[in-house]
Amino acid sequence: MITADPLEQLRPARIEDVGGMLALIEPLEADGTLVKRGRERLEREIGNFHVIEHDGVILGCAALYPFADDRSAELACLAVAPEYRDAGYGERLLQACEARARTQKIRRLFALTTRAAHWFLAQGFKAADVSALPQRRQSLYNWRRGSKVFLKRV
Repeated sequence: MITADPLEQLRPARIEDVGGMLALIEPLEADGTLVKRGRERLEREIGNFHVIEHDGVILGCAALYPFADDRSAELACLAVAPEYRDAGYGERLLQACEARARTQKIRRLFALTTRAAHWFLAQGFKAADVSALPQRRQSLYNWRRGSKVFLKRV
C-alpha cells in the first residue's frame, strides 16, 4: 500500500511506546551508560519524553525534566538505536526538547553524562560543575557514577 503518511516521525511519547523505549534503553542501562528506569517509572514519566518512531519501531527517545523554580530543565535518557546513531536522530531529539523548554519559559538545559561529553560539547553545551545544577538536582547527584555536567542556554 502506498501512503502519504511519513514512516518516520518525531513526536511526544505515548504509553504504548514504553515497550519499545525499554528495548532501546535497557542495554544502555546494563552497561552503565544510562541510569536504570523501570517500566513503571517510564509509564509514570511518559509525558516528559519524545520519541523517534519509524514504521512502529522506536529508534530514539529523550526526556525533559523541568525545574521550574530555577527556569532550567534536565535533558535525560537520550538514546538512539546503534544503527541510527550517525543519522542525526540525537540532534533532532535535542531540538525537540529545546523547543519544548522554550514553550515552558526554560532558560537553560543541563545534562549529566558518563560517556557522551564530546557529543554534548558538539551540540553547544558547556562543561560545568555539579554546583551549577539546581539545588534540588544537586541533592540527587550520584557521586559514584561521576557524571559530567553540561549546560546550554535555550
